[in-house]
Amino acid sequence: MSAKNLYISADPLAKITNTGVDPLVALLGVPFDATSTYRTGARFGPNAIREAFLNIEIYSRRLGVDLESRSIDDLGNLTRIGSVNRMSQMVEEVTREIISKGLVPAILGGEHSITNGAFRAVDKNCALVVFDAHLDLRSEFEGLQLSHATFLRRLVDDGVPSKVIHVGARAATKSEWDFVAEGGIVTIEAQMIRHLQEALDEFERSLTGFEKIYVSIDLDVVDPGFAPGVANPETDGISPRDLLDFLYILQRKSIVGFDIVELCPTYDNGSTSTLAAKLLLELSCLIELKRTR
Repeated sequence: MSAKNLYISADPLAKITNTGVDPLVALLGVPFDATSTYRTGARFGPNAIREAFLNIEIYSRRLGVDLESRSIDDLGNLTRIGSVNRMSQMVEEVTREIISKGLVPAILGGEHSITNGAFRAVDKNCALVVFDAHLDLRSEFEGLQLSHATFLRRLVDDGVPSKVIHVGARAATKSEWDFVAEGGIVTIEAQMIRHLQEALDEFERSLTGFEKIYVSIDLDVVDPGFAPGVANPETDGISPRDLLDFLYILQRKSIVGFDIVELCPTYDNGSTSTLAAKLLLELSCLIELKRTR
């Protein structure tokens, strides 16, 4: 039995089907928030993103790509489970299966711990680009080695990413900032993004030497004034426009997978889910743009 048949349950889908057109990406929802430490409810995020996606225009004016004429597969949601380690293993297996079929995994969270499993399934000669208000580099948190607050530390300690580029950080412990200062992780902090063009130039330089990119977006990277519906809101964030400008830098890169995480619909007024849907649109269009060049 395949991992998809073993682990996936049927839920409302955001599928786009055009006859004779192979899918761009395969959506996978991961309704998991068992390690959330402030607001819970990210388990309801995947379907909220789908609902918003089905109600926005899916033509990217800036990229000139119309998803109306493309195809997107939607596998549904991962079976709900309480164990973070088991969840991570399941996500890794399903992500690897998606890639083996020639599709790009687009994973909808759920909390940020899901990235631990997803990134382990992709090509290791790949840069990991993380947009997040928090560094998530704690060695452990509340007795857990793997959680939404430690996933990046687990990946770095295991030597999984060839390179990590972290964008938008403004909240972390002193030990996390000290860990970054030791080297190995490129950080473009939220304060740097006040000088947007300089930050974009630094971001583009940091991608030199890497053709393949995995993108992980924690929605709390955006200021809660724009995106209130997140698990751990942090003030003094970037704007949706800033975030999109960073993504458009990736037009010349090959995005091998991405995730959008930490949406908590209970705390949302609709703006956060709509932003997540817009990010899903633009990332999918970036994948199509690269494929057709």
